[in-house]
Amino acid sequence: MISLLNLIALGDDKPRSLNALLEFAPGATIWTLIVFVVALPVMWKFVYGPITKALEERDQKVEDSILAADKARKDAEAQMAQAKAELQKAQENAKRMVEEAMARAEKQAAEAVRVADERAKQELQKARDTIAAEKRQALQEIKALAVDLTISAAGKLLKHEVDAQKNRPLVQQFVAAAESSGR
Repeated sequence: MISLLNLIALGDDKPRSLNALLEFAPGATIWTLIVFVVALPVMWKFVYGPITKALEERDQKVEDSILAADKARKDAEAQMAQAKAELQKAQENAKRMVEEAMARAEKQAAEAVRVADERAKQELQKARDTIAAEKRQALQEIKALAVDLTISAAGKLLKHEVDAQKNRPLVQQFVAAAESSGR
C-alpha cells in the first residue's frame, strides 16, 4: 500500500495520503481531458468500433438465424400439409380401387350365376327333349308291336276256330313270346 502512495506523489518525494487522490488539481484535470479527447478517436476506431461491429454482426446473425428457422418451420409445415394431402389422396384412391374391385367381383359372380343358370336350363331342356324323343320312340315301338301282335294274333286265330278255351293259351303264348323278344 505504501508503494501505491509513492506513485501518487506529485512532485515532492515524500509520501502522500490517500486523500490526495480526491483533491482537485487543475493541471492534472486539464491533462486528463486532453489525453481523453486525443485517446477517444483512437479508442473509438480500434476498440469501440470493432466491438460495435462485432455486436451488430452477432445481432444480424441472430436475426438471420431466426428468419431461417421461421422459413424452415414454414417449409416443414407446407411439406407436412402436402404429405397429408397426398396421404388423403392415396387413401381415397385405395378406397375407390377396393370399391371397383368389389363391383367387378359382384358383376363377375352375377355373370357366372347367369351363365350357370342358362346352362342348367339348356341341360334341362335337352333332357326334356331327349325324354320326349325316347317317349315318342317307345310309343312308336309299342304301336308297331301292337300291330305286329294284332296281325299275328289275328292270323293265328283265323287259322283256328274262335274258341275262348282254345284262344286263351294262344294269346298267353303270344304275350310270353313278346316279353321274351324284348319289345
